Amino acid sequence: GTNARSLATSIAITGTAGQAMADWSPDGAWIVASGRDAAGQALFKIPVAGGEPLRLVSGEAYHPVWSPDGRLIVYETGLGAQVSLLGVRPDGTRVALPDMSARPGATRFLPDSSGLVYLPFLQSLDFMLLDLRTMKSRTIASLDDRGALTTFDITPDGQFMVFDRSRENSNIVLF
Repeated sequence: GTNARSLATSIAITGTAGQAMADWSPDGAWIVASGRDAAGQALFKIPVAGGEPLRLVSGEAYHPVWSPDGRLIVYETGLGAQVSLLGVRPDGTRVALPDMSARPGATRFLPDSSGLVYLPFLQSLDFMLLDLRTMKSRTIASLDDRGALTTFDITPDGQFMVFDRSRENSNIVLF
């Protein structure tokens, strides 16, 4: 593209390769990203038009996702096969979420921001939905045990999930 420019050069973006380390605000004016600056690890809100990044949360914060209505950012803490999910408002106010774990990088908001779809652990074949009004989770889809999920998304109308699934097949042949 043209007119490329660096934003927030004081921040080193952190996260797991191959998984989202940043997300756009619904209005396109901000980027929320996990990173590290001179004061340490944090979740930052970075203005696209330029200016100083805002520290939303200090400490571990990875793979943020911004709700379509712009009112909630969900992020992860911890590293490994299972992480904890936490919430924060764009002004830095913490949001209480139920004590729940998820697979790293595997969270998506419903298009109307009423719920959060997630995979509860690394090898999970169950899609879970956290209803953000009741703060209760339930299974919304269970796949059979053939294959592994790597990523997923939700269609803009909220009617379907799109995901990839791979299956290893082997043949043993004696010559």
